[in-house]
Amino acid sequence: MKYQHIQRIFTSPFYLNFRKHYCPDCNIELNKIEVSKIVNSSSPEAKNFDFHTFENYMIGNVKFIWTELQCDKCRRTISISEMKRIENEQKNNHEK
Repeated sequence: MKYQHIQRIFTSPFYLNFRKHYCPDCNIELNKIEVSKIVNSSSPEAKNFDFHTFENYMIGNVKFIWTELQCDKCRRTISISEMKRIENEQKNNHEK
């Protein structure tokens, strides 16, 4: 599918880049991978993405690119928000 614009999504860059993250299943260090999706601004899933730029609104097909974490052993892919939740649960369970 062709696209008119590219939008890079940066989610918690310090959390992602200055800390090691481990697979909750294998306990192996996770790798950063680039994930992308093309979304049309008039599609129902457009509500999950931000089509605003500095002074404009992107119309049409936009390629969104973001980073997720992946385990080399089990191939599990984990979003940044999911990894934060998992690590918080592990921290809370460890403190008990």
